Amino acid sequence: MEVRRRSCIFWCGLVVVFLLALFPRLFYPVSKYRLWYDRSVRFWDALLAGDLSGTYQQYHPGVPTMWVAGLGLRIYAAVHGWSDGELLNPPLTSAGIKHYPVEAGVAALGVVISLCICLVYALLVRLLGWRTGIIGGCLLALDPFYLKGSKVLHVDAMLATTMLVSALFLVSFLHARSRSHLLLSGAFAGLAFLTKSPAWFLIPYAVLITILHHLADRGHISTGSSEIRTWGRRLWEVTRSLGGWGLVAGCVFFLLWPAMWTAPVETMSRVAEQALFHAKTPHPNPNFFAGQVVDGDPGPLYYVATLAWKTTLITLPAIGIAILFLLRRRKCGVDCRPLWYVLMYIGGFLLMMMLAAKKWSRYILPAFIALDVLAAWGLVQVAGSIGRRGRLQERTWIPAPIITVALIAQAVAVLRHHPYYGTHHNLLLGGSRVAQYILPLCQEGEGLDLAARFLNDCPGAELITAGVQDVNNEMFRSNFVGHARSIGHPDADYHVFFINARQRKIGIDHWGGLWESCQQTGPLWSVSFDGVPYVWICRAYPHDPEAFAIDDRVDAQFGDHIHLLGYRLSLSDLSAGDVLTVTLFWQSDGQLHEDYHVFVHLLDTDNLLAAQHDGVPVHRERPTWSWQDMEVLQDEHMLLTDVGLPGGTYTLSVGMYDYPTMVRLPAIGPAGERLPEDRIVLQEIRVNSP
Repeated sequence: MEVRRRSCIFWCGLVVVFLLALFPRLFYPVSKYRLWYDRSVRFWDALLAGDLSGTYQQYHPGVPTMWVAGLGLRIYAAVHGWSDGELLNPPLTSAGIKHYPVEAGVAALGVVISLCICLVYALLVRLLGWRTGIIGGCLLALDPFYLKGSKVLHVDAMLATTMLVSALFLVSFLHARSRSHLLLSGAFAGLAFLTKSPAWFLIPYAVLITILHHLADRGHISTGSSEIRTWGRRLWEVTRSLGGWGLVAGCVFFLLWPAMWTAPVETMSRVAEQALFHAKTPHPNPNFFAGQVVDGDPGPLYYVATLAWKTTLITLPAIGIAILFLLRRRKCGVDCRPLWYVLMYIGGFLLMMMLAAKKWSRYILPAFIALDVLAAWGLVQVAGSIGRRGRLQERTWIPAPIITVALIAQAVAVLRHHPYYGTHHNLLLGGSRVAQYILPLCQEGEGLDLAARFLNDCPGAELITAGVQDVNNEMFRSNFVGHARSIGHPDADYHVFFINARQRKIGIDHWGGLWESCQQTGPLWSVSFDGVPYVWICRAYPHDPEAFAIDDRVDAQFGDHIHLLGYRLSLSDLSAGDVLTVTLFWQSDGQLHEDYHVFVHLLDTDNLLAAQHDGVPVHRERPTWSWQDMEVLQDEHMLLTDVGLPGGTYTLSVGMYDYPTMVRLPAIGPAGERLPEDRIVLQEIRVNSP
């Protein structure tokens, strides 16, 4: 009966962990660039074409990501009836956007990562008990930093996942001597090696903990002949275990990467050469740390700060408590080797990454998610310690609500950031309000998609040109129906700034002055997360009437949304046969959806037309439905007078009409009165005889 109950608890926990891990990862990817999308498509194209060497796409090498994401993209293409080549060059959507189905690749990765989290749950149940297993699984499923990495089509989340599963399988093998766990550890190590070069850390880690485990099992050292034979057997056992582990890892590495089948030496040489280069070369773009723009290595404290602010109000104290309990148990002689091995994994990987010159926060994700294992065990110890105090020890149910409250607090703190989990920063350390002065924010372009949708709602969105600080960011490009250009582009109608580029001052020579101007006039729109603005939209089009040379002010209205500010004439003294250029200055509230045309009439004393010009404003380039909020438009109309036009006084007037119906818009004078014939009289014009 007890076995059946435990089995039921295990499987229920497995389902809960899987669903918690899957759903946040399944919907709405936050993918900054399309690099691994293109690589995944090309990987499968080369594979299906028999071009095995073409499956080398990058030195990382990112093979599991390309297998999984590429399969998800192929399924998407098949379901939607796409032909060959449409994944790399998709058709336009009904909104006029070229939609690359990144979400299909991210969803496929999300399923695989969620299954691996379930494996971690099962291993933790085996190693540390079902309570640590279920808490560890839930913390991994709802780790905001891990979630952020899982919602982009990239390699870091897959690297962190396969490395952790490999390390835990190895720890489980040392703990219980299950040969299958050794082989599975090797298999996942091979997948990690195929993902990214930092995974090679697993080799010295596996050697170290295997030797330490056998030394700890031995207990004492003797030089007797029987003892020497025992040492020989143990040395053989260590060698055999590590050899089997390495053999499986090597086989997986070779079998799953077709480029290794045709040119193994050349492929490995390219991977090793590039990995060594990037380990010794700082990031080419400036970083941001502790309020300073950093060119080169920001130093080891950069990763310490990342760990502090990217943990949660639950996991950060739980990690500290776990370490204290570990030290306490060590003094008491309690065997906690599995946890010490996890701690060695975290510390060793962090040390390796701190020594590298190229630093970025996501690079430490493999160590970061292992901290969730320590946090889970720490929560169990806290709950158990409280439950053993005084009269509470009689109530065996006490630890359960403590753990439940902690997990609910974790879920609330994390899920409120959906789908932008990268905007989470530890509330215990002041959250994003403090983190903005310590770490670079908006690393995946969070909020740029919202900026694109705001511009899509503007009139004539498909005609809008937006100058963006990171013009290649897919969060903006894949959601915007207009034209995206680099910041400072002369044709830009709007400037789109975001906090990451501003913190790191990337290309400040191109946008520094624009940013100062935006701050003076105030942004048109912005979006904030946790009270910190992430993205700003500022008007690039002219919207200050005082900046224009308006000779004669009118201050009249057409309909409810159009304001005629004034006008300027090319000639003050007109002769028959001359061309009179009338420049009108318009401003609207951006709420126009109709196609209004402008007419400019020159009328004689009998109210008959002497000259006229009708048409779409601004030389047919700016229909009224494309006018933006507060935009000032300079609209020229050329009136050609007849050479035989009699001399005399003529009236210059202007109006607007709905082109499909030819119905004029109501013309409202400065005092609010409706004007006769719905036209605004600009002035009298004296025409001299020829």
